[in-house]
Amino acid sequence: MKMDNLENVCECECGCTEREVKSSSLFQRKMLGILCGLLAPACVLLGMIGSDNNLDGWYLSISATYYASSKICMIGLLFSAAVFFLSYIFEGYDWRDKAMSIIQAAGCLGVVVFPCRTPGAPETVGMFNLPIDISNIVHTASACVLFIAFGVNIMFLFTLGHADSNVMKRKRNRVYRICGSVIFAFCIIQALTATPVFDWVPAWFPLTWLNEFVMLVAFSVAWLVKAEMFSSLNDKSDMDRKPAMR
Repeated sequence: MKMDNLENVCECECGCTEREVKSSSLFQRKMLGILCGLLAPACVLLGMIGSDNNLDGWYLSISATYYASSKICMIGLLFSAAVFFLSYIFEGYDWRDKAMSIIQAAGCLGVVVFPCRTPGAPETVGMFNLPIDISNIVHTASACVLFIAFGVNIMFLFTLGHADSNVMKRKRNRVYRICGSVIFAFCIIQALTATPVFDWVPAWFPLTWLNEFVMLVAFSVAWLVKAEMFSSLNDKSDMDRKPAMR
């Protein structure tokens, strides 16, 4: 970094000022929050276009829309999220941020590359043309790791940093903990859908999609707060400093 004597602003080796670097970082975070928040509804709404050609039950989960006309939406948004997480490796505060970014990127790619099992799906699926039973195991494991990583990242990493003397940081931490708790709670609910606990739910009801939608909304809110989109939660000096990773 070097100091420009005329503007008295920091400038990085690429020529971008510190303010420009911060603006780019915040924009990426906003896009991640917005895109992931739109993932569940977009996959279903766009899947209604040409739905006559979709497999039965295509709307029951985000993953099932892989077999619908909105397949490109599901793949595109998750792939975009994976690219963001991979780029965040170079921006992360420390090894914990970098490790979580790698795990979340791998989870996104695993969900996309290894399709789930859905009634009517072909016997071999995905990029590697694997038997659907094998693909479904990898897919399910990837989805579990992904949502758990979302919760861990938001609840335990976003809340790091010195909050004792920062009222706004404490407020943000409360939001992060609520969002993380929601993700963990609905992870448990989703796990219970594989047990007799939810046998009373009609087969046509998209319970898995609903659980995923709630978790992604919580994820989206946390990242939009991280992106300083809500002025009521921002530090007063946010515009004059480098964006904090915590």
